[in-house]
Amino acid sequence: MIDLTVTSPTSWSSVLALPEVTELRRRRSRVTALMSVLTIALFSGFVVGFAGFPDVLGSVEILDVPLSLWVVLSQFVGTWVLVFCYFRLARTYIQPAADAALAAVSAASESKETAR
Repeated sequence: MIDLTVTSPTSWSSVLALPEVTELRRRRSRVTALMSVLTIALFSGFVVGFAGFPDVLGSVEILDVPLSLWVVLSQFVGTWVLVFCYFRLARTYIQPAADAALAAVSAASESKETAR
């Protein structure tokens, strides 16, 4: 386990200027933006569908199940697909950058301490 207590004063601007930290922030921003857009599209589609086409959703049946129930089921399944995608992206795309950023901050902190 890495000790994250600050033993020497570190400038946040110098930490944020590290390329590894910049890369981590870029990756987190991309994932957050992508997941936000997908979530808004999923849920606004649900609201628009029920507000705009209630007759179609109530009268059309697929496999003897009303289309409205299929839409509700798609919301449930779609939410879990988004959760799965987020966890997968966090593990495979964000975590390597987080590890690199932590190593870079630790190295910068150690080199600052040895320079004293």
